[in-house]
Amino acid sequence: MKLKNIFRRKKPVADLQQRMFTAAQHNRLIDWPVSYQRINGDLFEEYQTIILRCRNLAQNNENVIGLLRNLQRNVIGQTGFTLQSKADDLEIRPEIERAWRDYCSRAAHAVTFDERSSARDLDILILRSLMIDGEAYIHRVKDNSSRYGWRYEVIDALQIDPFYINDELPGGGRIFMGVELDARGREVAYWYRPVVCERYNTGPRTRIPAKNIIHLYRKEFPAQIRGIPPLVGAVLNLKQLDDYKNAELIHAQIASCTMGVWEWNGQNNEDVITDRQADDHGEFVREIKPGIFPIAPRGYTAKFLQNSAPNSQFPSFVKSILRSICNSVGLSYNKGSGDYESVNYSSLREASLEDRETYGELQKFMVENWKDLQFADFISACIENRIIQTKSFASVLKHQFFGRRFSWVDPQKEISAKKEELSLMLTDPISELEARGEDPEELLQKLVAWRDLLRKYGLEAFWDSAFDKVPGTLEMVETPSEENNND
Repeated sequence: MKLKNIFRRKKPVADLQQRMFTAAQHNRLIDWPVSYQRINGDLFEEYQTIILRCRNLAQNNENVIGLLRNLQRNVIGQTGFTLQSKADDLEIRPEIERAWRDYCSRAAHAVTFDERSSARDLDILILRSLMIDGEAYIHRVKDNSSRYGWRYEVIDALQIDPFYINDELPGGGRIFMGVELDARGREVAYWYRPVVCERYNTGPRTRIPAKNIIHLYRKEFPAQIRGIPPLVGAVLNLKQLDDYKNAELIHAQIASCTMGVWEWNGQNNEDVITDRQADDHGEFVREIKPGIFPIAPRGYTAKFLQNSAPNSQFPSFVKSILRSICNSVGLSYNKGSGDYESVNYSSLREASLEDRETYGELQKFMVENWKDLQFADFISACIENRIIQTKSFASVLKHQFFGRRFSWVDPQKEISAKKEELSLMLTDPISELEARGEDPEELLQKLVAWRDLLRKYGLEAFWDSAFDKVPGTLEMVETPSEENNND
């Protein structure tokens, strides 16, 4: 028994290193520094640097410039956000929409402080600020001289002093990175540096109450106070891609300039360079031209330099980097880079639908956090200045905004699919029309007006024959008779 106990194999002691998460490993092959402070601490230390780097890319990097223009086209669009009034009084809806169109126009000079921008121009600037700086500060001020009341101005995010901190405000509040918070963490005011010169962090601080500022940003971490640019994850890759492209361009320039040299082979000790062949410095001169084969001087051999450029891996490397950049902003590679090589209908449609979800999500964010507030200011001013005749603010405040809507990728296939959904009652015409940004009542009114015009000019039969009386066309729209109107 004793020998058995002596030679019995002992159970191995568990290796603690084998039980740790692989994501937390740290050794000589894994150099991964992490921060042990909250997100606001990281922002305070690096905010200005990442903002200035993102702005530099937005100025000089063609990929970022293209992404911003892509978002401008697809989130804001040519016509901007469209208002659809849902006021309780049906007769007042067209009045509200007409007043809104007038207010948003450049000719009205009613939207911005400088009176030079339309509502669409202001929305584009706000979207760019969100994508480049990660946040937008919209200064709102009541202008009694304007019939529409309120004017707006986008403040440079770096003018909200990112280095101003005060943790000893009365009542438990504090100021962090220029944002003043109460004890509950609500934004109370913003500390702003007016422009006194073209450099940041100059001039006295001015306190602007929070009621006069609309602060737009996405809170991606708990207790986050300032915005984080969506481009921040791709900044380093973009910079490295620029450096790599410059290196390849220089490589190609060297390859195109340096073609070959004359090398002495040691077979002739005589001076082979004659006065006719030498320049003022006694050097041999040769000019290389396409299609010309010069004769080598005695004792010299032509040696050509092999310098291939650009690198054969250059296209695949650029494509790989662009994929990571597009992923960081939520766009497909094809849409974000403008590269539609090797795509088919299925892959293109799948990518387009994903991209439209990204555009729609940005539109929703803009509407909820900015356009709805702007419309509320607009309605209050219209009631105050009697542009709209109503006594109830709530009855005319009901509305809906629509951003840019998109046509079908393959209309024939998708219209057939939509018909099938309607036949199975998986959707309804009102929902489909509203999804396209159309007001169902307005559309029906237009169809009735179109039918009246056809009858007026005697083209009703021609219209019906053109569509071969397909059910669901205008032949089903009946204009109310005079008898029914009299009743």
